Amino acid sequence: MYNSMVEKREAEIAELTQKIEDCKKFDELSKKRRDELMSTAEMLDEVLLEPYITDANMRLLVRKVTVHENEDGSLDVSLEFNGYFKDTSTGCFEINE
Repeated sequence: MYNSMVEKREAEIAELTQKIEDCKKFDELSKKRRDELMSTAEMLDEVLLEPYITDANMRLLVRKVTVHENEDGSLDVSLEFNGYFKDTSTGCFEINE
């Protein structure tokens, strides 16, 4: 009887130890994610302080630009951003002359 009680407690301890480790990992991930968001926000703040976007700042913000000319002569421009911006890392707009 004593052995079964000890085994039961050891199992509970192992389960709680695993939960503690999971919480620590979640905490580390949350801190990392917060730091990434802060660096993205700081980068945007620095770029937006300028009255115009320099080539260097554009390269900080945008990873890839894709331009497609439509049959009617209008252009579709797609921007793939560096960093995380509200559930999206791409933007697309159309230019008509």
